[in-house]
Amino acid sequence: MKALLRILVLVPLALVLIGFALANHEAVTLNFDPLGLFPQPLSVTTPLFLPVAIALMVGVILGGIAMWLSEGRHRRAARLHLRDLERERRAHEESKRRLSLPSAPSIR
Repeated sequence: MKALLRILVLVPLALVLIGFALANHEAVTLNFDPLGLFPQPLSVTTPLFLPVAIALMVGVILGGIAMWLSEGRHRRAARLHLRDLERERRAHEESKRRLSLPSAPSIR
């Protein structure tokens, strides 16, 4: 089910991105010195889709990092609950084991 959902989302997204890249292949000049402080302008000429794609990738990566950092307390709580659950499971198994052992025979 997840694979089908992934295909239903990723294939149209890939088609849109490919269409965007094909439609925006004109060269643009990106200037990295807006105040003109350097004698040689810091600029690069590239197809328009390239800086847009790079900006999208950087945004996705930064968003993922921000989300991972913000969910840290939830992961910690889950680890603590899992540790408590495992401790209780072991105690339960030990109790079951003690109750199922036959009592030692009495000597008369």
